[in-house]
Amino acid sequence: MFELYPENGQIRPYETPFGYVFRGVLMKWLSEIKPELVHLLHDYEQIRPYSINRYIHKHIPKIDFSLTTYNDSISDALLQDLLTDENAEFIAGEKKYYISKIMFEKVNLKQIFEQANPIKSLNIRFATPTYFNTSMGDYPVRFPLPALLFGNLANIWNDISKEIAEIERDQFISWVNAHVYISYYKMKTVKRNIGKPKPVYGGIGNASFRVKRMNKMYYKHVLEELGRSQDHEYVNQDYQDNCRWLEVLCRLGEYTNVGANRTAGLGVIKYYPKLYLKHKDLLSK
Repeated sequence: MFELYPENGQIRPYETPFGYVFRGVLMKWLSEIKPELVHLLHDYEQIRPYSINRYIHKHIPKIDFSLTTYNDSISDALLQDLLTDENAEFIAGEKKYYISKIMFEKVNLKQIFEQANPIKSLNIRFATPTYFNTSMGDYPVRFPLPALLFGNLANIWNDISKEIAEIERDQFISWVNAHVYISYYKMKTVKRNIGKPKPVYGGIGNASFRVKRMNKMYYKHVLEELGRSQDHEYVNQDYQDNCRWLEVLCRLGEYTNVGANRTAGLGVIKYYPKLYLKHKDLLSK
């Protein structure tokens, strides 16, 4: 995370840099120190290996710019340059910003996975516009439907944490469709410029998600496919595991963002657990 101050001591009323401006900063920075890695930042065939967030303080002329990378080659190159370069400023948009502080955090995905608990009820704050590109139609979805939200995060998890654990995505999404619903939301659609001819629109606000009791018809079908009957132990374990995956993905999303244009500072989320599973939520023999 970079703590930035504009050279003239003011952010407003001048135009403030959106996340896409910092995406440009990152590309220019990497092109100067490791140009052979720049293609990784805009490879349309793969999940982009970074995300961006920026927070503009209201009462002081300061911007916090956060960059999360999950490609070791990119991370190592940027870190090495930061440790050796004495330059404490850079250009974002048309302004020069001074770097007053740099903070590093190494995210331990294995720890996120191992420390997650099976969640039953949760809230997510969508701090910046969030939307999902889908094959369901010609227009993006601007509402965090559970299957889209957790399906997107499952794709990111499987791409960056293959050595830890992998989600059986199709099976997981089927479980989400049968068990997870939105219990409350207060959101609105807003416009955001991302440096292209047309702005994009996404939802911001809060949404609460809740896990239903075990869907008997869902598990009846699953057990039939597995050739099992009345397997309480399997059902309980599968139910807990999927509830646990929900927390893993929410924790991950706080670093990676979610949805489309994560690299332009969209899809920034904050996760708030509300209620965890208890033994009474499971089947008894």
